[in-house]
Amino acid sequence: MIFSVIIPCYNCEKTIVRALLSVATQTFHDFEIVLVDDGSEDGTCKVIKEFFQDKNHLSYHYIYQQNRGAGTARNIAAQYAHGDFLAFLDADDEWREDKLEIQYAFIQQYQVKFLSTSYTFDPFSQAKDLLVKQYDFKDFLFSNRTSTPCTVVEKKLFNEVGGFLDGQRYSEDYYLWLKISKKEPLYFMLKPSLTRLHKRAYGESGLSSKMWEMEKGELANYSFCFQNGLITYAQYLFFIGFSLGKYGLRVIKNYIQQRKYFR
Repeated sequence: MIFSVIIPCYNCEKTIVRALLSVATQTFHDFEIVLVDDGSEDGTCKVIKEFFQDKNHLSYHYIYQQNRGAGTARNIAAQYAHGDFLAFLDADDEWREDKLEIQYAFIQQYQVKFLSTSYTFDPFSQAKDLLVKQYDFKDFLFSNRTSTPCTVVEKKLFNEVGGFLDGQRYSEDYYLWLKISKKEPLYFMLKPSLTRLHKRAYGESGLSSKMWEMEKGELANYSFCFQNGLITYAQYLFFIGFSLGKYGLRVIKNYIQQRKYFR
């Protein structure tokens, strides 16, 4: 099997069918779907089971766990995965119908282990021409270069670096990408956009508390890099200051946007 589609679920009864339909209608068919329900308290389980009753030709696994965060849920899903590559998708987002086909063709042609695509908040265009950029560990130190629902990683490589950090609830994806990019560059498809997101970074609600939790997660990731010898102490201090500066700008931008919204 080529792909295991990894979907963590939490109280997503209103969006999970949209995500699953975008997988079920893929033009590339060599995949399974692995869902880990992260302690949902709504009708998520019922909706999922009804979906697969109607789409019983699809191979899937459904696992329930007490709420431990999306990173831990993805780690659990990876343990059940049979595919050579893990393709991550969130329960409230969706893929263009040829995402897996395009990414697998690229994997075959260039023998890559870590790749991603740009995303859009708008309906998909049907553009075909590829524009690809490469990012390495140094690029990732300055910012997270990929969004989880866009990303594919070789399962062997995922296991080699230890997956997501269990229990980390914010910036857990960035933690993993930093570890992977130290070993393999990311091949990023700038266009066409093959993933559509239905939520914006740092939360559409604009809650500063959530922004600070994400910032603390990012700072913890730099601490990990320093403690494991991936960066020097001087680099650690630089990137801590750099990250805090970006955070300050985000807070200001968010404040201005909120002021405009409530006028």
